Parts: sequence; C-alpha cells; structure tokens
Amino acid sequence: MLIGRLTESLEDYLEIMYRLLQTQKVVRVRDIAREKDVKTSSVVSALRRLDKEGLVDYKAREYVDLTEEGRDLAFRVYQRHTFLKRFLIDFLQVDPATAEKDACSMEHAISLTTLERIASMSEFLSCCPEVERGLVDRFRDRWLAHLNSDSCECVKAAKDPEVRVHGDGEMQRLSTLREGEGGVVARIVADDEMRQPLIQRGVLPGASIHVVHRERNGEFEVRVSGERMKFDRRQSETILLWSRDRWRTGNGVPTDPSVSRTLADVTVGRAFRVRKVTADGEIRQRMVEMGFVRGAEGRILREALLRDPLEVELGGSRLSLRRVEAAGVIVEELGA
Repeated sequence: MLIGRLTESLEDYLEIMYRLLQTQKVVRVRDIAREKDVKTSSVVSALRRLDKEGLVDYKAREYVDLTEEGRDLAFRVYQRHTFLKRFLIDFLQVDPATAEKDACSMEHAISLTTLERIASMSEFLSCCPEVERGLVDRFRDRWLAHLNSDSCECVKAAKDPEVRVHGDGEMQRLSTLREGEGGVVARIVADDEMRQPLIQRGVLPGASIHVVHRERNGEFEVRVSGERMKFDRRQSETILLWSRDRWRTGNGVPTDPSVSRTLADVTVGRAFRVRKVTADGEIRQRMVEMGFVRGAEGRILREALLRDPLEVELGGSRLSLRRVEAAGVIVEELGA
C-alpha cells in the first residue's frame, strides 16, 4: 500500500503503533489513545477501519497488532518522519519541537519525487568535501546529475567499484561487506529507477544497515534500522555506507538521539539500555537467555581485531556475541 492512500490520521495510528512496539511487547488501545491524545472510542473506530484494510489485527479486544502489510506501511511512514525531522534540525536549524510537528505533516503528503530530492540534498551536504563552495549550484548541477557528470571528485570516487572516499576509508559499498558487518547509509549512487524503490522502502541517509547473510547469487539479507530486507547484487552495489564512527563524529552531521540504534552500532566503551530484541528464531532465544531484555543496561567493552565478535558487559556478566546477533537488538545509548 502506498503512503498517502489512507488519511493522515489513520497513517498516524499505524506510526504510533510501530513506535510503541519498539519499546514494549504489546500495544493496548489506551496506549494509542494516550499517544495521540484522543478518546479510546476514537481509537477503536480507527482500528476497525484499519482492520478492514488488512493493516491491523483487532477483534474488539484490548490488544492490537500490526499485520505484515501494516508493519511495512508503518515502518515506511516512521522512516520518513525520522529522516525529515533529522534533516530539518541538522541542516535547516529548525528547533526540535517545530521539526517534530512539520515532519509529522510532511511525511504523509510529500511525493516520492520530492522525498528523493531531499534525500539527495542530505547526501550532498554530508558527503561532498567541497560543500563550502557554491553550495546550491553544486547540488543542482553536479550531485543530482551524478550519472552524467564527473566534474565533482566525490562523484568520481563514488563510481569506483572499490570506493574508499576522502582517503580515510570510512565509506564503502554494501556489496563489499561481510556477514555481521554494517554501517550507516551515506548515499545511493543510482538512477531514479533504482534509487526511488530503495528510498520508498525506507533506505534513507542515516539509516543503519547490518548484513545478516550473503547468498551465493549475490543477494544480501540485511537489517535496515532493525527491519529485515533483501537486496539483489545491483542494489547492494549502489548503497554507500559510512562507518559507525564516521557518522557519529564526522561531517558536522550529528545524529538524532531519538533514532533507534542496534547494539552493533554502539561504540566501544559506551553504555546502552536494551529497548527491544528484533531478532527471531534461535538468535532471539539466545539473546534473551543471555539477558537482553527490555530495560537491561550494559556496556561495549571491546571488539576483536576484525571487529567480530564483541565483548559486552551486561548485568555484571561478560558476554561474547557475534555482530550479526548484536544487530538484532535495538538499544538506547546512555553515554560514556
């Protein structure tokens, strides 16, 4: 289902449910009413409409859950909101309260074409080393025309199949990563035919990506901000990632502390609080048994020479876990 097909209010309900499920196991009608600041009768009416659309599972009871289609739509609305709020604050210096309100309005009405152009602006401002000179002209004439112009050094570098941008090796293609590795989306180097479907799926600048599995046919199974997705070989070659440390400290692009992170994103030495385990199957069972439950606090102690596995302190115990396992835990960073 496309964003904008429902009313703004109904999409808001889906987004609220998605956000609540990031921090709690179930969603109650009264939780939604509190978040949206409406009466429970209004929530019930909306849920019945969403149930008819096949987006929620609600049968006149206290609890409600998202269907697979509903979760997909809610995730995409939530990703738009998070990205637009971050862009307004980081690049346009809008105050957080206004940015929150504006992002909530924009996420429903903005066209995919306009969203893709804003994503391009975000990529340009954070990635181009010559951003201080002729900012607007460079964005319009070089970055958006990246397929037809090699006049910008960062564009030529991005076309290199073994891309290592700015000389420090911080940015690389998703296709070069191994299982358990990841980073933060810097840009998508592709024409609109390939860019727009990726952006539509929520692959936006600042989203974390971790490789879960590499298939022999070149397909990648990944987690994008905690959500499982698959990319084919061509798609994985177009997605460029910053290292975790580059995104956190470089480019003058601060991260929004409200954005969900996985445990694999946390810098060595920093503390965290578990918000939710998104992994499933045996990995989920192992993580829960190790003590990764909502509210548990810990610290990343060190990582191995090849960055895998991680050594973590949790509840007074020292644990070792693979990075692919850490990517299945949503956390809140607490500081050093």
